[in-house]
Amino acid sequence: MFCPSYDALHQMIVPWLQGLPEGSSFLSAGAGTGADIVTLGKYFPSWSFVAVDISSDMLNACQRRVAEAEMANRVTFFNGRLQEYQSPTSFDAASSVFVAHFIKDREEKLAYFRSIAAKLKTGGLLIFADLFGDKSSPDFARLLNAWLLSYASLGISAEELVQDRAHVERDVAFIPENELVALLNEAGFSTPLRFYQTYLFGGWVATKHV
Repeated sequence: MFCPSYDALHQMIVPWLQGLPEGSSFLSAGAGTGADIVTLGKYFPSWSFVAVDISSDMLNACQRRVAEAEMANRVTFFNGRLQEYQSPTSFDAASSVFVAHFIKDREEKLAYFRSIAAKLKTGGLLIFADLFGDKSSPDFARLLNAWLLSYASLGISAEELVQDRAHVERDVAFIPENELVALLNEAGFSTPLRFYQTYLFGGWVATKHV
């Protein structure tokens, strides 16, 4: 409910990956409940996946979802930080969906994206989505207000809305898109192309070039 087009985002990821070869390997960084893995697994039955998440609860939920989708033999799980995961081979593509916006320190965020790049083949694709924006911009305030009004219309209580707004303001490290682009370039990726936006949620595709 927090992201009103969450399912649509995952469907929009598929076309960007359709040119990859049979038997490709895919890294889900911050896999959560496995939405990207299960979605992609339906379209690419020959692919293998690795799900990495620091939360054991999330990873357990991902395992259950993968099992329900009858994909257990195609997915490997790692509970821990992405930087700690050592892959024996390089990946053809990776995703990071609503992960990096919780990393507040710039150098730590850069290290996170560099870790993804290090695990990708040259020319490999990264699909990533985050909350973003320039908090000093009038447009930011308008988008934030519209997003929260949309969220409240789903029957969220006033108390929950206050708590969730405080969570966003406290825990999300919003940065302008140009800073995000600079981080990706510094981490070894091409200039990312934004293909998705819902309020303050954005989605981009980038290619590892070094």
